[in-house]
Amino acid sequence: MLRNGGSVGFWHQGALGDFVLFSPVLDALHELWPRTNFTLWTRPAYGDLLAGKPYTVTVHSADGPFWSGLFTEEAWQTEPVPEALSQGQAFFWVGQKCAKTFVDRLQKRLRGKVFWIQSFPEDEVQEPVTRFLFKQLKTLGFPVAERKPKILEDPSLKAQAAPWVASEGLPWGHYGVVHMGSGGLRKVWPVARWQSLFEATSGFFKRPMVMLSGPAEEKIFPFVEEFSRVWGWRVIHTQDIKRLTAVLSGAAFYVGCDSGVSHVAAAMGVPSLVIFGPTNPAVWAPQGTHVRIYQDCWDPRDVLRRQEDGAWKVDSDLLRRVADVLGI
Repeated sequence: MLRNGGSVGFWHQGALGDFVLFSPVLDALHELWPRTNFTLWTRPAYGDLLAGKPYTVTVHSADGPFWSGLFTEEAWQTEPVPEALSQGQAFFWVGQKCAKTFVDRLQKRLRGKVFWIQSFPEDEVQEPVTRFLFKQLKTLGFPVAERKPKILEDPSLKAQAAPWVASEGLPWGHYGVVHMGSGGLRKVWPVARWQSLFEATSGFFKRPMVMLSGPAEEKIFPFVEEFSRVWGWRVIHTQDIKRLTAVLSGAAFYVGCDSGVSHVAAAMGVPSLVIFGPTNPAVWAPQGTHVRIYQDCWDPRDVLRRQEDGAWKVDSDLLRRVADVLGI
């Protein structure tokens, strides 16, 4: 068992949604070691998702020479270990099985114990990612209590965000958010089905709306612009996590696909409808009583196609889930 104090390091290079699903591990380990500081080697922007947590987190980029050297046969034994890494009493590498070679190399370079945690289950395992992570921690001997992802409201961020949201013409706490895109195009609900949903709900019952768009969604953006013009909705195009959480913190509800943004919304407690297709919601769905899941299937070739009249109709099950997140 590790001592309570000092620092513990983590490697996590997954996508935004993967990081949100991993974040409860930090919460649980803090409960186990309340005087221990955490050091993360991950995408620096992810540190903004940990604002307000009751533990100290230092976030580093994994772009340095030590980490690049770890992946090469020539340099992994000779590159100097960063001071922040050498001081830790333990290190958790969160990744898939292909990372085991690098975990072994890292163990040979560090004094503290290095643990490997598989970042998500293989296809035959049908359980939520976060539960899968906690089971591994328990197998490694850490008596942690499972919990769900939770992104805390940052009061200072809200103070800054509310005037900005108001300047966009949005009433704080009374607008909805739609995110049509995803980091993987195959996970995007076909644009024709989005259009059918918007039409069937009369623009989500005339609520003020925001459409989110990110830099990885260029192919979807023309449709976002078109639908925003048709319905008179605001479009916010951002890759900044602080601005993303600012928009979501004032939202009354959220609708999106299986994406990192959907995981952020759910972890913030926003009533959410998340539409799944090729990925398995038993594994990847955000957790919580405020989350509704709609399971659909589609041909990836149809994602960017417009439908012919009558080709797809919104069913009553989907409309009921929309009503649930609206609270009506």
